[in-house]
Amino acid sequence: MAQHYFIGISIAQNVVDIAEHFRETYQLREKYKVIPHAEDLHITMRYIGELRDDHKASLSYELGKIAKDHTCFTTSITGLSFFGSPSGPRVVFLSVDAVSALCDLQRRIARRTEKIVGLERSIRFLPHITIAKKRKILDKMQFIKEVIPPVPIEINGFTLFAIHPGKSPSYETIMYFPLKKS
Repeated sequence: MAQHYFIGISIAQNVVDIAEHFRETYQLREKYKVIPHAEDLHITMRYIGELRDDHKASLSYELGKIAKDHTCFTTSITGLSFFGSPSGPRVVFLSVDAVSALCDLQRRIARRTEKIVGLERSIRFLPHITIAKKRKILDKMQFIKEVIPPVPIEINGFTLFAIHPGKSPSYETIMYFPLKKS
């Protein structure tokens, strides 16, 4: 199987406790096949898939330019949400405040990546941190979207990750791109 990649923002340790709280509250380990390792918690900026060797250098160069143009910023974890039905969501995640700096950074990463790698244009971005996915039970569940007091997270850079299915942690840092300090 070919190596797959994505660009994401690793999330700080204070998010692990929030993820664990919701995993325990909703018994996610018993209900879902995939519970991301603490080191794998991230905000996906752009999924790439396969990446040809001849694209890596130009992608690295463009991502470096984007990082140099953006200043570090803060966003927040704002609660628990999900994709799918509340009686059996496919993905359970921590909601992330879609601050303009985060959305602008994602848009620039997506546009440059699409041009270099030849991906289809992506227009939808809902910042989130997946904490469980791929249901393993068919029983009805009762999830509710929850709002919590905002938990600030500092965004100091983004990473090109390689995906290693079947390993834990599953994501390997290939290149890290620090943002400008303010």
